[in-house]
Amino acid sequence: MTRLMMHCMDIWESDPDYYAYNSIGYLTTSFAPMREGLEAVHKRHQELGCPSTLVVGEKEVKNYMGNIFYDWQAEKLEVLLHEHRGGHAWSRQAIHGLAIKAEREDVQLLVGPEVTGFQFNSGGEVTVVETDMGNVEAGHVIVAVGPWIKKLWGLLELPLEVPDPYNTGQRTELWRFLALQEGEIEVNPYIHITDDGSRPPLIHVDSDVPLYGEDGRLVWDEPWGIYVKRDKHSVQGGAVPLDVGSDIDVDPYGTRSPYYCVDDKFYDLWVASLAHCMKRYEGKRRFASKKPSGGVGAFSADNFPVFDFMRPNVYIIADSNHGFKMIGVGEQVARILTGKSSELLAPFAYSRFEEQKALPKSNAPFPWM
Repeated sequence: MTRLMMHCMDIWESDPDYYAYNSIGYLTTSFAPMREGLEAVHKRHQELGCPSTLVVGEKEVKNYMGNIFYDWQAEKLEVLLHEHRGGHAWSRQAIHGLAIKAEREDVQLLVGPEVTGFQFNSGGEVTVVETDMGNVEAGHVIVAVGPWIKKLWGLLELPLEVPDPYNTGQRTELWRFLALQEGEIEVNPYIHITDDGSRPPLIHVDSDVPLYGEDGRLVWDEPWGIYVKRDKHSVQGGAVPLDVGSDIDVDPYGTRSPYYCVDDKFYDLWVASLAHCMKRYEGKRRFASKKPSGGVGAFSADNFPVFDFMRPNVYIIADSNHGFKMIGVGEQVARILTGKSSELLAPFAYSRFEEQKALPKSNAPFPWM
């Protein structure tokens, strides 16, 4: 995963204007269970020439964060990894930039069709893609549909269960859904600034310290994880997504569905966690946005993507909710489709489930860390 993400950073950094990319770095600080994992990531960074700083020890972590934010006050964080490459992009602008680049290569973008089925020949190849706007004859099919993957997986008549990667001898559903917990507090975004006046890195925190609201009420007493960044007009971030099962209606998607928008419980937890970390966020619960925010993501049985041919002429890009940051995957898929190989995508082949080669399980509250 580290090598693939470095490749993706190369793409983001190749045209930050078109991709609306903010190269601010990424900093994660965590409690003791994450120490071994972050040490392993740092070791890979050193081997691959990716600049990062590892800090170990509660006092050392607090001093490091205190040199960035004068009011940093989080307790019981044992490890910190500061990746000096990385950052985030403004999503709408980035997608628009990608569309412009695609059209310059004479790619025709058809916005709106819904895939309703596939037709196959005797060899198992897809010959026709059926949509609500008519049928399309197909030579090659690339499926990259984010949270709609389970529906198309079924239409392609692919197996919906795999060997459980963490329980030998058992089977489990390949795809399940998590409701994304993201929102913003409507404050001046420049409240989120470093002591030297710089834009902070994207910050991720994992902890098991109990969280209390502004009224002294306990709002969370289990391990938690959050991220926070400065947005254009606010401070934005998220918390651990909620498991909503394997059988849900993805549509209407995102904020158009009342079932998958965040509620007061999210803001109680998220703002309390921000205040636990930085004093500047104390008393800011009342600024929680009233705008709908949320959505669902489709996660694989081991929370990692599936990149593979699933029929002779059908290549699947199933991102397991890593999708937006993985901007470099398309270039690697193009290599495969033109007869080359991709060492970067090989670990994410579907065959890993049947071969019991599932990728490592995270110790973090977040499923994809």
